[in-house]
Amino acid sequence: MPKPSPNPARSQEPKGTNRRMPRRRDGRSTSYTPAGSAGKVVLAFLLGVAATIGAGYLYLHSTPHPTRTPAPVALERQATSPAKLLPPAHPPAPNPPFGTSEDVFEAGAHTYAARCASCHGTPQHDASSTPAAPQLWRKARLELATRSPGDLYNQTTLGLPAKGMPAYARVLNSIQIWQLALLLKNADGDLPDPVVNILNAPPRR
Repeated sequence: MPKPSPNPARSQEPKGTNRRMPRRRDGRSTSYTPAGSAGKVVLAFLLGVAATIGAGYLYLHSTPHPTRTPAPVALERQATSPAKLLPPAHPPAPNPPFGTSEDVFEAGAHTYAARCASCHGTPQHDASSTPAAPQLWRKARLELATRSPGDLYNQTTLGLPAKGMPAYARVLNSIQIWQLALLLKNADGDLPDPVVNILNAPPRR
């Protein structure tokens, strides 16, 4: 007998048509859904979220952030607060370059008689200027004895502008100012007679 020829309709079945799904032993059809690909997508998404959170945590805890500085107004208030103001700076009191002697006192007495006697008086005479400054040879001599020669040197050099005393830095040299400071330091002591005579001599006209 001749073999049956293949079914021409089945051999000409177009590609892409749904074919019958193979069945398992239990009779149910096998599914071809891409479950493995969907799992990879979910895993990649979770890894991306975890990486983003980790990067944010490292940024917040490792990046140095600039510290805030006080506002200019606050700084200005601190600078002008009366409780924070410091006394004006004074130069340190230097030490005299030489000691006391009658020659030093006599030289200081000549300078005092020419530059200071009219305002501060002498051991025997009050000041002749108006208004008069403190009399250095009576009540003020006790206060002078408590001060250092360097302090008296600075005051004579810089003056006391608030009280009307001029600065003598450009009038007298440093040797003359030191001689004057050592003389005033010892105003409360027993000065040699030649020194007292120079101080009490009438001013030259």
